[in-house]
Order: sequence, then structure tokens, then C-alpha cells
Amino acid sequence: MAERNLRIIKRVKNIPLLAVCDACNAQFFTNPSSQGQMGTAQSAIQHQFNAHKCKVDDSKKASAV
Repeated sequence: MAERNLRIIKRVKNIPLLAVCDACNAQFFTNPSSQGQMGTAQSAIQHQFNAHKCKVDDSKKASAV
């Protein structure tokens, strides 16, 4: 299984709003209306990423073999 990495996709005023897992393409969001500080938004996305379990679909498994 590929190493999973968090990739920030969208930022507004340097505050992360949307990120994805490189391994399974799961998406992680922060609420744009409650984005007070960059650290809080980054922490929220990082927490979601750390808590998720990658689910690779069967088509990716077949192409990896």
C-alpha cells in the first residue's frame, strides 16, 4: 500500500479549506465561516486525516498488481 500523505488542495488567505489523502483520495474540509485562525483550520484537517482509514477501491488494487 502506498504511503499516505495529506495534500492541501484549497486555501483562502493562507488558511486551508480542503485537503485530500494521496493514497485513497479521501477529502477533508474545514468550515469556511468558522475559519478564524490558520492553526485551528490546519489542526482540524490534520485530525480528520489522522483519524481516517484508507479505503482503496478494487480498480486501484487490480491496476497495482
